[in-house]
Amino acid sequence: MDGIEIEHTQERFDYESQDVLPRSPLLPNPAGGETQPESDVDGHNSLREKPLPDKWWSIFKVPAHVREIDERAYTPRIVSIGPFHYKQPGLEAMEAQKQRFLRRMLERISHQNKTQRNLEDVMEELEVRTRACYSEESEDIRSDDFVRMMVVDGCFIVELLRLSDMYYENVLADDPIFATRAMPISLGRDLLLLENQLPLFVLQKLFQLTSSGGEATPLATKKELNMLALKFFEPLRLGKDVIQIENFDLESEYSHLFALFQSSFAPANPHPSSHTQKEKSTKYRTIAGEGWVRGAKSLRIAGVWFKTKSGNVLDIQLKNRILEIPTVFIDEGTGPVRILVVYEQYNRCAPSYFSSFAVLLNNIVNKPDDVAILKQSGIIWVQWDTDEELMNFIKSLTKELMLIDMVDFQFGKLIRGLRKHCQSYPAKLRLLLVAMLPYQNRQRLEVFCAILEGLESELLDLLGILKFLDSSYFVGSVFVPWAWVEELQSYTMGTKLANHGL
Repeated sequence: MDGIEIEHTQERFDYESQDVLPRSPLLPNPAGGETQPESDVDGHNSLREKPLPDKWWSIFKVPAHVREIDERAYTPRIVSIGPFHYKQPGLEAMEAQKQRFLRRMLERISHQNKTQRNLEDVMEELEVRTRACYSEESEDIRSDDFVRMMVVDGCFIVELLRLSDMYYENVLADDPIFATRAMPISLGRDLLLLENQLPLFVLQKLFQLTSSGGEATPLATKKELNMLALKFFEPLRLGKDVIQIENFDLESEYSHLFALFQSSFAPANPHPSSHTQKEKSTKYRTIAGEGWVRGAKSLRIAGVWFKTKSGNVLDIQLKNRILEIPTVFIDEGTGPVRILVVYEQYNRCAPSYFSSFAVLLNNIVNKPDDVAILKQSGIIWVQWDTDEELMNFIKSLTKELMLIDMVDFQFGKLIRGLRKHCQSYPAKLRLLLVAMLPYQNRQRLEVFCAILEGLESELLDLLGILKFLDSSYFVGSVFVPWAWVEELQSYTMGTKLANHGL
């Protein structure tokens, strides 16, 4: 609940000064050490990560306590890729499509005299390196079967990316995979699951070996494969923005397709991370998950306007009391949101972009009325039937979220701006006026907020005059008529505000 306190000199959470123990790296490194991410020329950490050494696990299973929040968000529904869901019951139907794609690929490069055996020979050389990328050993999968899985699954992915590009360029005739709009989207969701990945170096090698024009250079292969993958996953982006391929660094190294997908959300001006900032203290400072910024309804009453904008979903800005948030698409199958948060929590090299985003949403959405304001502003587009269902989804994003290092939190400046505004005289007065009046619906509340907006300068003038004449009219730093003070003596402030959903 968003509390409104009249005498209030310090917010409930002072995340600027709170010192707690450091967050542990959640990807264990048996040999010790830590891989540092690349930095841009300004010293800001980008989402581009250096390839992890073989001793690191770049592909891991989602912990059971996280998975139980929403089992379907982390489990493949159509196709299994890699060893974690190898031969999983219920996914057999797609195995025939994998074999069809493999035959199609081999026919396309038949003039190069390459066979499945040739591809398996190359993958055999990468088997040990590939197995080392997974957090759990797959001893139950024999070497021959593991290599065959690398070829079949890898060729399915690279051929799918090629055919997808041809199909949407109207070069490819109808294919069963692309016969419906739903199938490519469903496949895309499965290919973005953390447990459903092949190392990107496997896909790059297979892509290079199966190029129709002969084997391309490793750099050319990397750039083309990354470009095709980003285009294929475009419909699964969370916002209305379209990634500008020409502005994307296609030459960077990524662990797998999901790491590549995550990199496409990197803000233009990311917050410096703990990897690039020089700490002034050996102590780590962390932020709490909720309670340090008001909900959307209270912010609106306090004079903050919500406005949608185009661009990256992470490009959230506060300009002159207008909180600009790009449109976010959320539906019941929005797995990427959960997976992005989990990936950042369990990969110390990944900046906390979506963890920060989830924490911010968790703070400004406390009640269904908060959801209604965000929907009404065009910030959230949803397919849920009720605002309460969406609120529960947003709350679940941070249910198992660990504390974020303060230096990793992306929206610290924005939060400080909101808190500063809510501590101002006009904001406190607006909040108090609304708390004392029996508004029962959002329409009347919006009308009253608009009236306050127009009278704000007059209220400030009156506030200054009364403060000069008699300070006894003030409780804390906010002017309160004596009638309201008497009412406050009869009712606790918390109870009064709770009745208004504040």
